[in-house]
Amino acid sequence: MKEYERIKLNYNSLEPVIDDKTLNLHYNIHYRKYTDELNKLLKENNYNYEHTPEYLAKHIDIIPIKERNEILYNLGGYLNHTLYFYNLTNKKTEIPIPLLDEINKYFGSFSEFKQEFISMAKELKGSGYTFLVLDKNNKLRIINMSNQDTPYYYGFIPIMTIDVWEHSYYLKYTYNRQEYLNNIFNIIDFTKVYQIYLNSIK
Repeated sequence: MKEYERIKLNYNSLEPVIDDKTLNLHYNIHYRKYTDELNKLLKENNYNYEHTPEYLAKHIDIIPIKERNEILYNLGGYLNHTLYFYNLTNKKTEIPIPLLDEINKYFGSFSEFKQEFISMAKELKGSGYTFLVLDKNNKLRIINMSNQDTPYYYGFIPIMTIDVWEHSYYLKYTYNRQEYLNNIFNIIDFTKVYQIYLNSIK
């Protein structure tokens, strides 16, 4: 039986964009909490881990209805954090040309895409995430999700996300979500985003 695990960070620091204290707290406290709680709930329901977390998110009806709310919340927290940390890098990367072409197709230019993404993230009330997703027709869209909702629950496939819960930026940026959003684009690994995109459109 293979339990869901957190991704392994392949970097030691994301300074200066994300301070090391925030990275440590976010990865080792918040992300761990959702992962551990999800596994605890699934074990209590005799879940055998035969499906991926993404499959479970899209087929939650295999879980008894009275157990679903807590599992959905922690599953969302697990999936959202997994994608968020996977998207980040401490190395300089370029946007693959085929992905850039798709972004240009749907948003006009990368600059306009970034502006729209940040604008959406600033508009999100309270806690949550902003996602770049594929819809059922494999078209790129930007959407917001509150708390630990994940796009899989609504028929979308997320390929990139920025966490806008305050614990992801407040120690360094305090109330300045705009600055955090501007800076974090500098450490997103779009080669990974593109790989998820390719895997998702197959």
